[in-house]
Formats: sequence, structure tokens, C-alpha cells
Amino acid sequence: MTDSLSEKQLENYYRNEPEVTNKAIVAFLRDSRNPRMIVFGTKAVNAYLPSWLDKETKDWDIVSVEKAEEMAGKLERILDKRYGGDFFGVEPAIHPGTFRIRSKVTGVIVADISLKDRNIDFRRLKGVNYATLDWLENEAERLIANPEAKFRRSKDKDTLQRIRVHKRLKSQRRSSRGGSRYIDGSTIDTSMRGLR
Repeated sequence: MTDSLSEKQLENYYRNEPEVTNKAIVAFLRDSRNPRMIVFGTKAVNAYLPSWLDKETKDWDIVSVEKAEEMAGKLERILDKRYGGDFFGVEPAIHPGTFRIRSKVTGVIVADISLKDRNIDFRRLKGVNYATLDWLENEAERLIANPEAKFRRSKDKDTLQRIRVHKRLKSQRRSSRGGSRYIDGSTIDTSMRGLR
């Protein structure tokens, strides 16, 4: 696959991957000329969580409102241009309507682009549309309950746990900002403090 690439091109690839890949994908997602696309999966979960709760992932799961194959081809060409050679390829995934962009150097999948087949609540963060954390939580619950998705159950349970840890900590911080509290959780009235 990489026979046409020089040693210098390969060195450049290894020195810059995955940083260049991620920057190119984010720029592609921010580009207003592309149809609306939404990131879901682990990259979306990581966008909401603190870094210590992040899960390592190399691929971006993206849904496109239209033309999934065309969008995958466009992203593949952008990645090739960034690296200066034919480093990536597009192939159909197992699921109909999904197209994978795979590195020809490492064989690693860097993105899956699917035709949007369901409603996904999303939020724009730093110029990129990410599925909302509530939607991601509901999706993980749905997949855990689906007997046909048994092969990915441990992955979805881990996602659900990380989301719930984050939500619990966020809720605790929110309630602690509500003022001082007694041990039973009731609020201390501080409205008369400092007055004599």
C-alpha cells in the first residue's frame, strides 16, 4: 500500500500523526461549505468530560445530513493534501451508508462518516457540532439494552459510567456553589452576616 511513498514522506507521517490528522478533521468539521455534520461516539463524549475521564480513541464517528460517501472522499483528499501524498483511502464499512477513512500507512481507521439515519441532539462547541451528553448517555443505555449489540456492551458500559461520574461531580460542584450548607444538606442563611 505504501510502496509509492518515499522514506521522507513516511517519516513526516509518523512525526505528525495523529496531531495533523485531528487538526485536519476539526477544520473539515468547522468548514461552513460542508453539509451539517455531527460528531458522536468517544470523541463527542471526550469533548464534554475533563481530560482525566477521557477515553483513548483514534477515530472520529461522524454523521452527515447528506452525501456520506462524498464527504468521506472530501475528507480523505484533505488528509492526503496535509501529509503530501496518498496516505489515506475510503472504503465502505460493515454498516450500509457508512464510509471509513483508513490510513494506508498504519491501517488505522481515522474516521467513519455515516448518513444521518436518526435524530441526534447536538451542541456546537468550538465550531464543531457534537451530540449532546444526554443524547450520548441515552444512546449508551439503548445499546446496552440491545441484545444484538452484545459484542460492544463493555464499551458502552464504560462510556455510561464515565458520563455518570462527570454528571455527578458537576452536580456536586453546582450544589456546593449554592452557599454554605449544614451537614444535613440544608442551606445556611447568611443574609444577616456582618450585621450587628
